[in-house]
Amino acid sequence: MSTSGKDLLITGAWILGIGSVIEAIGQTQQSLTSSDLGKDLIVKGNGIEAFGNSLQAIGRTKLFNPEEQQLSQIYSIFGAWLEAAGNTGNSIGISIELSGEEEEGTIIDTLGSGVQGTGAAFEAFGGYIAEDSSFKSLNITGNSLISLGSFLVAIGNIFILQEQTDIGEMILLVGGWIQVIGAFVLIIAIMIEVESLSAPEHEGGNPYSYHHYHFAHP
Repeated sequence: MSTSGKDLLITGAWILGIGSVIEAIGQTQQSLTSSDLGKDLIVKGNGIEAFGNSLQAIGRTKLFNPEEQQLSQIYSIFGAWLEAAGNTGNSIGISIELSGEEEEGTIIDTLGSGVQGTGAAFEAFGGYIAEDSSFKSLNITGNSLISLGSFLVAIGNIFILQEQTDIGEMILLVGGWIQVIGAFVLIIAIMIEVESLSAPEHEGGNPYSYHHYHFAHP
């Protein structure tokens, strides 16, 4: 059993949650003031999220077992790396906006959100095709909300590019907080997952157990 893999999952989930809150606070400041106020927090929040997603991807790779639920594991690992790439793109895009090249930066930010949303969708699908577990529905819900929030951010940016700033900013605001909700649902799912990984009946069994574990039956 890979303790380091489990630790990385939990640490990555909490870092992702913290990053999403920082990003949403920054987005709230930006949307309510219709200015660049808050963009520094958005850059930092996305960077923190990218780090958290990377830790999750590494943790799941350490727990990877090709003999058990291989396809669902691959979807989850690939999705986490896509999310990390998308968050990195968001940080780069917002930084470019702050440098004065607003249109170019917004385009990159939009692409980053699209990649992030796609990554979360991959993770949600990985959970969907996996065997039933005590945390399966929470995992799907959390990743689906992160995916929805990310795509809403991309849509909000598209409105801004079309000079419909007010509606665009409101969509960005909603999308940011939906991601926060999704991130904290995912934290609960991963904590239950890691608890099941540590259960005595699973010692010596499948080390990944992302979707495979069940609680003991009477």
